[in-house]
Amino acid sequence: MTPTTTLDDNGFRIRGGQPTRTDAFVDAAFAFAVTLLVIAIGHVPASVGDLVQALRGVPAFAASFFVIARFWQSHRHWSRRYGIEDDYGTRLSLALVFIVLVYVYPLRMVAELTLAGISGGVLAESPIQITSIAELRTLYAVFGIGYTLTATLFLLLHRHALARADALALSASERIRTETLCARWRWVIIVALASTLLGLVLPMGRGESVPLDSAPGLLYILVYVGFRVLTKREQRQLAATERAH
Repeated sequence: MTPTTTLDDNGFRIRGGQPTRTDAFVDAAFAFAVTLLVIAIGHVPASVGDLVQALRGVPAFAASFFVIARFWQSHRHWSRRYGIEDDYGTRLSLALVFIVLVYVYPLRMVAELTLAGISGGVLAESPIQITSIAELRTLYAVFGIGYTLTATLFLLLHRHALARADALALSASERIRTETLCARWRWVIIVALASTLLGLVLPMGRGESVPLDSAPGLLYILVYVGFRVLTKREQRQLAATERAH
């Protein structure tokens, strides 16, 4: 009997159905990263007033949790779709864990600062202490560098899968989708580097004629715009492949 081929929601054959020891370690590390987010919230509320104040930090926690969860999900998809368990892939996964654990704190600070600015301080458990434009630029730079390094590791993971396409017996559609994933992570890198650069050179502060304090953060919206464009391109390529067969 021919074994049944299991596909995921995006049409990839599941090659890594059973979690490996590397997967288990990565999962545990991401869980610990979420724990660090919870610890960063502060003390346990001792009164209703403290509880209400703590709840103001929930949106920032939710935004941070969403980003961490998306990184974890991306690695899970990579592991299940390609089933690669070699030294190079393991080193990239371990490097990803290291970056994510360091990235937790600037991620939380940026989420808190952004939501506090949008809501006039309502959606913030406690004000972020940014005392100078230099500190704000530093925060943007640290966040952007962390995002760039994370995206670079995911790009390398997917390029590694493409390099082993023949050994993995990737289908034509799987190759196209993997190339799209590489293009997505390249776009994330471009946006993150552009945001970091803008954070270092844009005029900021109330003394400027056009203060652009939020512009480097808002630039990340372009990530999703780029994703939509790349998805449409992928759909055209898949349709052309189907017609050719």
